[in-house]
Amino acid sequence: MRKPFQIFMLLMLALVFSCQEDDDDLTPFVNDRDKFLGSWSVNDETCQKSRYTVTISADPSNSIQVLLSNFGFSQSAQPDTAIVAGTTITLPRQENSEKWFITGSGKFQDNKINWSYTLEISGDLLSCTATYRK
Repeated sequence: MRKPFQIFMLLMLALVFSCQEDDDDLTPFVNDRDKFLGSWSVNDETCQKSRYTVTISADPSNSIQVLLSNFGFSQSAQPDTAIVAGTTITLPRQENSEKWFITGSGKFQDNKINWSYTLEISGDLLSCTATYRK
């Protein structure tokens, strides 16, 4: 009679310990793109050399994608899209409503984004860099 009771207790202990939560489960989820969201001042863009503001917002249809309004001094009615992975933001080649082709990437570091991107406007290719600051 004692042997079945010991086996039962061992099984119960195993069940209790297997159901405990990991500390990792208690850590709140932080999306990589959150640090990129908001309004960014552009003061040192190499192609246009003017000051403007870019707004980066979350794409509600894709958890790793963001929408960029006014990117590359564009006044496009439709925002450009980019993908965030860690501290990198990648702007895949796309055409905006102004008929510009745009592609590039940026790196988030020290609360700013350092960009390197290409604009193709009416066949002219512009290689640009910019620093975004909040």
